[in-house]
Amino acid sequence: MSFNWSALPLMPLADTVPAGTPLVMTPLPGLANLQVSGADSYKFLQGQCSTDFREVEQGKVLPGAICSLKGRALFTYLAVPSGNTVHLLLPQDQLADAHAHLKKFSIFSKVTLAASDDAPLLGIDGAQAAAALSQLLQTALPASGQAATTADGIVVAAVTTDRYLLIMSAAQAEKITVELQPMQALATTENAWHLAEIRAGLARIQATTRDQFQPQELNYPAVGGVSYTKGCYTGQEIVARLYFRGKLKQRLYRLSADAQPSAETGIYSGEKHVGDVVNMARSGENSIELLAIVKNAAIHDGELTLGLQGPSLHKLDLPYALDSEKEE
Repeated sequence: MSFNWSALPLMPLADTVPAGTPLVMTPLPGLANLQVSGADSYKFLQGQCSTDFREVEQGKVLPGAICSLKGRALFTYLAVPSGNTVHLLLPQDQLADAHAHLKKFSIFSKVTLAASDDAPLLGIDGAQAAAALSQLLQTALPASGQAATTADGIVVAAVTTDRYLLIMSAAQAEKITVELQPMQALATTENAWHLAEIRAGLARIQATTRDQFQPQELNYPAVGGVSYTKGCYTGQEIVARLYFRGKLKQRLYRLSADAQPSAETGIYSGEKHVGDVVNMARSGENSIELLAIVKNAAIHDGELTLGLQGPSLHKLDLPYALDSEKEE
C-alpha cells in the first residue's frame, strides 16, 4: 500500500508554482522506488542499463533506460546511490514490470531487488530549498547532480540546482513536511514536479510509451543517461550503431500550447502525423508544456498542432545542447 500523503496536513495543494516562489514541497505518490541492493548492485545494473553505473557508484544521480533487444526504452529511471543500494525511481505504473524484468537476470548476481511503493518520496524546490533542507537535516547537502545519505538514513538527491528529492521513512516524511510549513513552503501536486522535469528536458517512459523510443530519441545522451564506453547491456549494440553509423530522424523537443491538459498524444503538421507526446503538464490556468518525440524535418516546417486540428504548438528551448550532426 502506498504511503498516505493525504493523512498529512498539506491540503490544499497548488497545481502550479507562481514565479519567484522561494520554497516548494511536492509529495510524489506517482513515483515508485525499485531498490537494488547487495555487493554486486552496481555491477549488475551496469550490465542491464544504458547508464554508466561506475559514475553512479561515485555518487552521481543519473537518468537512464532499461532497453529491449531492439534498443528501445522499456523503462526509464533516475538512479540514486546510497551505499550498496541503488534506488531506481520510476513511475508507479512501471514498478511491477520493471521489477519482474530485472529479477529474471539477477539470479547469478549478489543482489536483492525490492519493489517499494510505500516509502514516501518528496520533492523540494526553490531558491530557499538548500537553506531549508540544511537547517532541517542538520547536514551539508550534496552538490547538484550528486546524492548523499544522512546519519538518519534519509537519501538526498540533488536533481538539479535548487531541486532536491528525498527518500525516507514514513515517520521522517511526516516530520519534515510538518517542519517545512512554518517556513512558508508551498505544497503542490505532482504536476509542479512534472513541469520542472519537462523544463529540464528529462523525459520519463510510462506504460503507454514502453518499447517505442530509443534512448537517443529521448535526448538521454545529453543528460548523462547513455554511455557509449561502458560496455555491453541489453540493446547496447543497436544503441551504439545508431550513434556511430546512423542519424536520428526524430528526437525529443519541448513544446507549449494555450490549452488545457489533454489525453491527445498525437503531434500533427497539417493532416500528417509527425510525432507523439511523451510527457505533459499544466503550466498555467490555460496553458501546457510538453515533451514530444517529433520528426526533425517537421519541427521547423509549418505549424504543429496537438491532435488533428488541435491547439497550435510552439517550440521552446531545452536547457542542454543537442548533437545536431547526428540528425537527419
